[in-house]
Amino acid sequence: MRILTMLTIAAVLTIVSPVRADVLASVDDAALTWEDLVAMIGGAANADLLGVTTDLEAYELLQSWVREELIVREARNIGMLDDPVVQEALEQAERQILLEAYLARFMEDMQVSRLEVENYISAWEESYGKEVKARHILVDDPNLANSILARLTAGASFEELAAQYSLCPSSEDGGDLGWLKRGDAAVSFEEEVFGLQAGERSDVVETPMGYHVVEVLDTRPLEESYTERELQELVTLQLTQEKQQQAMLEHLEELEEGHTVNIYPERLLEHI
Repeated sequence: MRILTMLTIAAVLTIVSPVRADVLASVDDAALTWEDLVAMIGGAANADLLGVTTDLEAYELLQSWVREELIVREARNIGMLDDPVVQEALEQAERQILLEAYLARFMEDMQVSRLEVENYISAWEESYGKEVKARHILVDDPNLANSILARLTAGASFEELAAQYSLCPSSEDGGDLGWLKRGDAAVSFEEEVFGLQAGERSDVVETPMGYHVVEVLDTRPLEESYTERELQELVTLQLTQEKQQQAMLEHLEELEEGHTVNIYPERLLEHI
């Protein structure tokens, strides 16, 4: 028991020793260092956001951390980690942390090359200089999408079919998406839309959201054109996101094959 006590005292002395000048505040064996604070605010460049210019403001900031630490320690002491509400919240937090960490690791090396960007710009540069006014019908079944397309070709009302079948919130407005510019939607969707002239309708377009039938109602030039650098940055972002999303969808299909998955949408609808 004496050994444990001495080790604890040594740890505390190490924390508050002048040698550790980066320690800003401490509670028992917990310490807030400058490095910890920098991580909390997203980097040393954001230090001004702390709004600390006087000793009093610095004291009040550090005191707030101390008070938080005191509350957290007391919550542990009285057994709140065993509270079902707390456990559920922790499980949800753990789930979100794991999701974000897994996605970040999966996509960290998934980038596009400069050559890919330049080739894409060469093929599609004109489309980045205009906007299109479009409407669409989105469904989750390719057969239904083809049926809708056939009905439109036969003269059916686009607005009525959108209101009846489209899964997009735009269905309430007859499928109207308003004015779109490059960067507003998935690359695969934009390539189809921006390849159409005013008054033209697409074939069935597949995107990660589902299956679309799209009509372009009008086109117009952009009021402000992109600089060369802005265009390269936008295309790089678009192609990277498209590459990552496609890779993730394929990966999820592989993961699903190793599990028994059941989905019952009709049961959900019974409760709505």
